Amino acid sequence: MSLNSALLCLAMNIYHESRGEPHSGQVAVAMVTMNRANWDNAKVCEVVYKRRQFSWTQKSRKLPQEPLAWNRAQRIANEVLGGEVEDITDGATHFHAHGVKPVWRLNILKTVRIGEHIFYREVRPPAF
Repeated sequence: MSLNSALLCLAMNIYHESRGEPHSGQVAVAMVTMNRANWDNAKVCEVVYKRRQFSWTQKSRKLPQEPLAWNRAQRIANEVLGGEVEDITDGATHFHAHGVKPVWRLNILKTVRIGEHIFYREVRPPAF
């Protein structure tokens, strides 16, 4: 998997999941994607298009229709893949929109709310 493929898949995920969010909210969605991929660029597309992971891949796979939002998503994806941005989610691997209450949220740790999304990660075992 090339860096260009990872960039495209990550940008599509940012665009479809969070284009209406502030910059930090879009970065956070990118971080969830990268955390799920274990920061392996070769796994980004697999993570994005894995069945039932991101709502937009279930509904449609439309090409971006808003040029400014698409350009912003690509820029953020490039920054994240280039290691220019910190993980502001504390290792989150899940998120949902505020106001939605998925049952899975009860079994993982809430890390942060950014914009209209709430972010979560697996509970880490204690270090000895």
